[in-house]
Amino acid sequence: MSIKEIKNNLPEEFIEILEEIYSNGQLDKIYSSFTNGRYTSFRVNRLKGNVSEVVNELNNKKIKAVNCSFIKNAFIAKGVKERTLRKLEIYKQGKIYVQNISSMLPPLFLELKENTTILDMCAAPGGKSLFIADLINNKATILANDINEVRRKRLEYNIEKQGASSVIVLGTDGRTIGKRLKNYFDRILLDVPCSGEGIITLKKNKKYLSWNMKKILSFAKMQKKLLDSAYNALKPGGIIVYSTCTLNPFENENIIEYALDKYKDLKLDKIDLELKNTRRGLTRYKEKIYNKEVEKAIRIIPNEYMEGFFVAKLVKRNQ
Repeated sequence: MSIKEIKNNLPEEFIEILEEIYSNGQLDKIYSSFTNGRYTSFRVNRLKGNVSEVVNELNNKKIKAVNCSFIKNAFIAKGVKERTLRKLEIYKQGKIYVQNISSMLPPLFLELKENTTILDMCAAPGGKSLFIADLINNKATILANDINEVRRKRLEYNIEKQGASSVIVLGTDGRTIGKRLKNYFDRILLDVPCSGEGIITLKKNKKYLSWNMKKILSFAKMQKKLLDSAYNALKPGGIIVYSTCTLNPFENENIIEYALDKYKDLKLDKIDLELKNTRRGLTRYKEKIYNKEVEKAIRIIPNEYMEGFFVAKLVKRNQ
C-alpha cells in the first residue's frame, strides 16, 4: 500500500495533526507501521521462569527471537505470530508475557522500591502491573484497578498465571480513588484510556474509522480527571508515570501542562530514553506554546518494532 493509499484510509484531520508534529521521514515510518503492524515481542517473566529455559524452548521449536537492546529480558520475534507463541509451554506456564516493547516502558520510570504501595489506576489486561511485580520480585503491594468487569476477569486470570502474588485487584472508577485514598500511594502508573492512534493497524483494527475530535476531547476530559485523582492519591515525594498509546497533543502534552499549571508542587522529571524513534515532548503545536518543562516527556514514534506512545514522569515535591 502506497503512502497515498494509506492516507486515503485515515481521517483527514488526523493526518493534519500528524503532519504538524512529525517530519516527512518520521511520517513515512508511522504510515508504514499503520500498514504492516509491529513485530511480535515478549518479555521473560522472572516470577515463573528464566531466560535460559525460554531460549531453550524457542530453539527447540526453531523460533528466532532477538534481545531488545534497552529492556532486559525482552525479546523481539520477527516474522512470528502471537498465536505461535501461545502454543508454547513457556507461554502456557506463564514464563513469558506477550507485550509490545513500548508498553513495557512506563513501569521502568517509576523508580520502583521494595515495601512500597503502588497503584496501576487503569490496569487491565494487566501487562504493566505484572511487569511491576516482576521488576520488584513481588516485594511491594500493587493495587491493579479497572472499572470494567470483563477486563478485570482477564486481569485476575493473568495475575494467577504469571505468579504475581503482590497484585491486588480493585474494581472502582479511577476518578474516585484520590478522594478515598488521599496521599496513600508511593508510586502511581497512570496508563490512561485514550484514542489509541499509536497502535493503529489498518489491516486489523477499524477503530480509526470512528476517529473524530469530539472523541479526542472527551478522552482528554476524562484523562484530566484521572490525573486529578492520581495527584490526590499520591504521597508527597511520590511519582506518577503518565502514559498513552496515542499521538495527538490534546491527550498528551495538554494533559501534562494542565497538571503542572494546577498543582504547583508537581514537577516533571526528564525521561531518559535515546532511541532513533523518539522525540521530546512538544514545545509548541500550531499557535499553542507549551510550558518548557513539557519537553521532558517523551514521544515514541511508531515503527516496525514499537507502538506509538507518550510517557511523562511527574514528581510530587515533599511539603
